[in-house]
Amino acid sequence: MPTFHFIISYSLMKIISFCFIFLFFYSIAAESSQDDYWIGTGMGDITGPIVQIMMMGYAKKGQTGEGLLQRLYARAYIVIDPDSGSRVVFVNTDTQSMGDIVKQRVVESLQEIHGKTMYTEHNVMLASTHSHSGMGGYLQYTLYEISVYGWIEETVGPMVTGIVHAIEQAHNNLQKGSLTYYLGQLLDTNINRSQKAYLLNPEKEREEYQYDVDKEMRMIGFQGKKEPLGLISWFPVHGVSINGTNRLINGDNKGFASYAIEKKMNPDKVTGKGPFVAAFPQVNAGDVSPNTMGAFCSDTDIPCDGSRSSKCSQGSKCVGRGPGWQKSHFESNRIIGQNQADKALTLLASKGLPIRGAIDYRQKYWDITREVILHDGVEMNLCDPAMGYGLAAGTTDGPAMDGFYQNTTQGTFFWDIMRNVVKRPTKRQRECQAPKAILLNTGEIKYPFDWQPKILDVQLLRVGNVYIVGVPSEFTTMSGRRLQKAVKQKIIQLGMGDEDTIILHTGPSNGYASYCATFEEYQMQRYEGASTPYGPHTLSAYIKVFDELVTAMATGNPISNTEILPNYVRQSPDLSAGYGPDRPALFHHFGDIRRDVNSTYERQSGLIVEATFVAGNPRNDGMLEGTYLTVEEKQKSGDWKVIRTDNDYDTRFLWHSTMPILGHSEAVIRWDIDETTPVGTYRIGYFGHHRVPFEKDILPHRGYSSEFIIV
Repeated sequence: MPTFHFIISYSLMKIISFCFIFLFFYSIAAESSQDDYWIGTGMGDITGPIVQIMMMGYAKKGQTGEGLLQRLYARAYIVIDPDSGSRVVFVNTDTQSMGDIVKQRVVESLQEIHGKTMYTEHNVMLASTHSHSGMGGYLQYTLYEISVYGWIEETVGPMVTGIVHAIEQAHNNLQKGSLTYYLGQLLDTNINRSQKAYLLNPEKEREEYQYDVDKEMRMIGFQGKKEPLGLISWFPVHGVSINGTNRLINGDNKGFASYAIEKKMNPDKVTGKGPFVAAFPQVNAGDVSPNTMGAFCSDTDIPCDGSRSSKCSQGSKCVGRGPGWQKSHFESNRIIGQNQADKALTLLASKGLPIRGAIDYRQKYWDITREVILHDGVEMNLCDPAMGYGLAAGTTDGPAMDGFYQNTTQGTFFWDIMRNVVKRPTKRQRECQAPKAILLNTGEIKYPFDWQPKILDVQLLRVGNVYIVGVPSEFTTMSGRRLQKAVKQKIIQLGMGDEDTIILHTGPSNGYASYCATFEEYQMQRYEGASTPYGPHTLSAYIKVFDELVTAMATGNPISNTEILPNYVRQSPDLSAGYGPDRPALFHHFGDIRRDVNSTYERQSGLIVEATFVAGNPRNDGMLEGTYLTVEEKQKSGDWKVIRTDNDYDTRFLWHSTMPILGHSEAVIRWDIDETTPVGTYRIGYFGHHRVPFEKDILPHRGYSSEFIIV
């Protein structure tokens, strides 16, 4: 009898235990199902014309492309709430900023595929790395067109195509997955290039922060059903590791960071093709430099900051130095990029915080010049845009015109006359912009059309407890901190978050509107203040409009008072260099070798393998999703395996016209090898296109070097 009771009791215990285990795992599965998102990642090549087109960033005369260091990409991420179906799209591009018309065209292209409601200007955000080494011609306002010679469809077309391709790839790769937030400190990677202006911010406010730039890397990891799909890493550092002497298209330090991670996470794929996608959008880096060694008068060890008080001797410029400056700016770029990549991978391997909750978004086309804010209890108007004398001085990352200095609040007789010839500022404009000494009265010039934007695209995305703040301006460190703090406080006030709510500042995104300094920084009129177009209260206006976006999101209301974005593209000129048909050199064919490789190379640091080919103009075909070069290794079977393309950092593709009037040109391909390069047999491949004289045909060609051995 006791045995019988024991058997029944034991069986009952097993049944009860099984029920508890079943219910436990069922509840976990249910919770997991409730908290998961549909997520997708994708990449698209946006590399436009790599030669003869002005680069966007330094506004340096004659800085046209002469080849390719690394390709430019759009990296796309889609997150969908499985319950509501609400979705957001975040795209980061290897560009100086993002054109508002480019975004408009991207959305139009997506709507042609998916209808009018799935992807709109409200839920698609286009961000940027702020690289200064990409081709220009995608910003529609006169000031930004002057330095690159207009609106260049040759740049815009591949950009739109590549962004749409990236989003479509993410859309087609949608799967059940999860998101994780990571936070960590990264040192030795950024410094404040305008410390004197930063120190004008209230001491009590500055004491809240350990550093005069943000040192935190904030990151979202994307985990798919079976494998990690990608990451987005926010860390403030300007895209100016590669300086204004450069003529090779590339994505600067953040482009390199993406490349380094994707190469590691997709080991069996050609770079730019793997399933793991790593984006490094820009943050509040307006006054943040990658030149961590500080600024010095060139060819000396005399410290400087670009102001009149630290004026360099004649013939010398105040220039920042990166960590690899003694070797080259390319080495500095590699170091700063690798630092970001290494930290992101470290965070990805750590334990983060799961992201869960609703998906939402709000977006507004906003006329900032009509905004009225309260300053010390007094109503103040925002200004029509204008740029100060400090703009012409440039920064320690990119010195500009001789005779101009940062922190200039008094104009000069000569340059004021030159300014007045273009457009004399009204009394209202001078008073509104004070203490800025106006050099370019951009807001009051009406020909041929607006010189700077007045209507800005501002956007707020929500993914659970994470809010992404998209702005078209370059915010300084403290202006970004204030905006993020104000947005967070409003979110908490309206019950949409708590102290653990995460705010991710992203910009320039959805357009470009120069800088945004704090009211205090603006008073000194260093480069960042002089380049804050809408006057000293620009930051307060941004805080006010995001108060509106947060309120609309919290109450479930749409944005009703949005403006219409102007489109000046048809009025914009394209003054970029033209190009004609191609012809090979006498007694040669396209793809022929002009200068061959050596037969043998002994492995050592700093050694370059180089081959020169009879070429056509690379503008004939941008080779989107392709390559102008390969480095190939001979296999035991006799087949050739591609081990490098034009996206690899140790290759260079250079092009030059040898006889323009006849259409003759050459392509030079270089591969850097060192003591770690595997011993073996290799060859270099070249791929191009030529335009046939007297015809419209553009035909492909290719060529290979002789085999060479590395020992």
